[in-house]
Amino acid sequence: MTSDRIIIRAAVSSDAKPVQSLLAQLGYPDLSEKEVEEKIKAHEGANYKLLVAEQANRVIGFISLHLFDLMHWRGKMGRITAFCVDENVRSQGIGLQLLEEAERYLFSHGCEKLEVTSNAVRVRTHAFYLKAGYLEDSRRFVKYLLLKK
Repeated sequence: MTSDRIIIRAAVSSDAKPVQSLLAQLGYPDLSEKEVEEKIKAHEGANYKLLVAEQANRVIGFISLHLFDLMHWRGKMGRITAFCVDENVRSQGIGLQLLEEAERYLFSHGCEKLEVTSNAVRVRTHAFYLKAGYLEDSRRFVKYLLLKK
């Protein structure tokens, strides 16, 4: 499979099933195929983009992007909100191709700063981002507002 060319393109509704599978590999197995399809459609909006990597007519990776303004920053912020390459084809440069295309997209849409969050246990992922020129520069605090029944 590795000899086939990688195509990076905008996601479409029919990519829901493979993206759902990749989300499960990333540790998020709870979204239904219909919910993923709805999220793909939402990423067609002006401040969002979902790119997929395709090889031999099979989606093998995705990266989701969010663009927004910050009160304290001159340009737009580009945030990578989810990113996964199929575990069967990792460490072959596919993730870097997706990341570079995402960066081109974000910069072409006015983003001057890019950020990505990554779970503390994803040590290999952190090394990937550092090698790609990202810096660890802040801490993130999260509070989940769940409705209790």
